Formats: sequence, C-alpha cells, structure tokens
Amino acid sequence: MKRTVTLLFLLISLLPVKAQLFTLNGYIKDMEGVYIFDQPIAITGSEDVKSINYNLIHNRLNFKAYPFQNMTVALELRNRIYSGKLIGMVPGDASSIAVDNGLGDLSWNLVEKDKWFLNTAIDRFYIDYTIGKWEIRAGRQRINWGINLVWNPNDIFNAFSYIDFDYEERPGSDAVLVTWYPTYSSALDIVWKAAKDEQHRAYAAKYRFNLFNYDIQLLAGKTGYDYVLGGGWSGSIGNLSIMGEASWFTPAPDKKDISKEALSASAALSYTFPNSLFLQASFLYNGSGTTERGQSISLLDPTMQLNAKNLSIGKYELFGQISYPIGTLLNTNLAAMYNPVDYSMFVGPSVSISILDNVDFFTTAQIMLGKQGTEYGAFGNLYSLFGRLRWSF
Repeated sequence: MKRTVTLLFLLISLLPVKAQLFTLNGYIKDMEGVYIFDQPIAITGSEDVKSINYNLIHNRLNFKAYPFQNMTVALELRNRIYSGKLIGMVPGDASSIAVDNGLGDLSWNLVEKDKWFLNTAIDRFYIDYTIGKWEIRAGRQRINWGINLVWNPNDIFNAFSYIDFDYEERPGSDAVLVTWYPTYSSALDIVWKAAKDEQHRAYAAKYRFNLFNYDIQLLAGKTGYDYVLGGGWSGSIGNLSIMGEASWFTPAPDKKDISKEALSASAALSYTFPNSLFLQASFLYNGSGTTERGQSISLLDPTMQLNAKNLSIGKYELFGQISYPIGTLLNTNLAAMYNPVDYSMFVGPSVSISILDNVDFFTTAQIMLGKQGTEYGAFGNLYSLFGRLRWSF
C-alpha cells in the first residue's frame, strides 16, 4: 500500500495541470557526503573506520489545489534514497529517519536493504481558508514564530537545526492555526498542535505588532510539560539589523518532577555593506544546557535533539557568519558556532553556483572541532564534505 501511494504521487507529477486550479513544483537533488575522522572509530563495534561515505537522492513534490475562492489545499512530500557505506553500519540509522512525532505517522521506510533504503514522508498536508481579516489553516504545516536566523526560542512548535542544511523547508506540525489581522501591521495567531504524546503537544497565542518601526511579538501558552511566556523584536538602524527573542519555560504543577524552569534567549546583529558583503553575529543562552562534557550533537539527525527550550547542548553558544556574492551566479559563505565552555566548534564554509535558471550546485564542509565528548567533538575532530546538484521544476 505504501509503495502504491508513493508511485501514485510520482505518476500524478507527470500529468498536465491547469495553473488556475492546481500547481505542482519541487526539485530533485543528488548529494554525496563523506566523513573523515582524526582517529579511526568503531561504528559497528567490530570495524574501525577512518572515513565513511553516503549518497542521498532527494525528491520533493509540492502540490497545491484551489477548489474554491480563498481556499488552498496543500500536500507536500519528500522521497529520499540513502545509500553508501554509512548505511547499515550505524545501528538504527534507517529507523531514526522514519521517526514522526506528529498526530499521524506520515513517514515510512518503503524499502530497507543492507546498503540502502527509501523513505517517503509527508511534511505538509493542510487546508487554508481566508475570509475577510481571518485566516484558518488546519493540518500539517510549518508554524514559524522564530525571528533569528540560527537559534529561535520563540519557535515552540517545530524547532530546527542550522546544521541540517539540506532541509530548507524545515519541519512541520499537525496543528490548527487561526490568524486575525486587525491592521496591516499586526496579527494575532492562536495555535493548537496535536501529537501522539504529551511531550510534543502544544497550544499558544502570539500577538505581533509594529512600534516605532520595530516589529515586536508577545506569546504565551503551553508546550510539552511546560507553560511558556516569551517575546521577540527586530528592527534596523541603517544597514544594521538588530533582533532578539526569549522564552521562559516553567513546568506544569504535575510535571515538576520531570521538568525544570529555564530561560532560552538569543540575540543577533547583522550588517549588509553596499557591495553586498553580509556579516552576522549571534549569541544563545540556553538555561537547560550544560557546562559539562558527555553529550554531543547528532550528525545523522541534529534536529531530533532540539526544541525551543533546549536549542543546544551547551549553556552558551556563539555564532558568526560572513557571506559575499561573486557576480550574480556564485555565492560564498563561511559560518561558525562555538561553545565557550567546552571549547568545541563547528565551522561550515560553503559555495553555491547557479548553473542554469533551475539548476544549481552547492558544496559545503562541516568541520567539527573538539575533544571527544564535547558538543561538536563527539569523536574528536571530524571533517565532512558534501557536494549537491539540484534541479528545480
């Protein structure tokens, strides 16, 4: 049945469509990745490896239908084929990719072999209806309340990891979102998020408005075991952009034995020069973080460890970025994260090249530096390189 559903989606994508009633777009990406370790490590418990590789073929299909005026029905899914030496050597790798914490399990490993597997996942499936100043959206959707680029304490519904560079769309939530627009510069959001377990359920309200040319938002609600109160702001002085957000989490009365109070806060500055050189710096305080060693970020699925209350493993994090376009077809970028307590660091240089209007090539390195057991140094120093070709349609 699962294979039939996936095949049906692929066949539909080949049929002609009427733009006014139905749209389809997406992409196909082919990415090769390799990890190189300072010291050989035992991944399976019996074989020491110095380097290991994998390949990912990633197809995304975005369907949208417009059956009535002011109504949109969206279905978006991605098909991923993982293969290579890494597959099968890491216990639970395929099953971790298929994890879905939503109300419905919409992620399936359709085929699992020793050296490869095929996963299909639906991360958007909703109906959106607008009437006057009201908008109602129900189903699996992206609810992005964050402001900063890297760390978002206000993103209480579906946090993401900056390191997960190949998932531009970011995770979704099974939720009902009601938005009221009292003025052109203000909005009130009310959200109820469903999930199979209490830890992933949430409900909250957010009010967004503009004051003295600054965008300000205030939010309150409950996420998982905690009540949350937060807010954020963004504005600019000339070409200098300044922004920040924070959330205070306090456990429900019957959850104080399994959850603790914590503050999560981030701030960022960014500046764009007349020649398009872009600089950014950011800081995160994670009250739930640690100042000890003993846990490292997952390279296989870094987002699984994150939520708005706990956006990092360390208590303090620093981020810096510089990017510069060389002409209109080539863009260069260098980003770094640093844990000032355990002295571990992530460095990510990247280059993107536009080959055609709908074809681009992207290459990046992810360098993890630190002693074993630190946030970015799970296995000591690690050097990884990725090359990705993408065709959009």
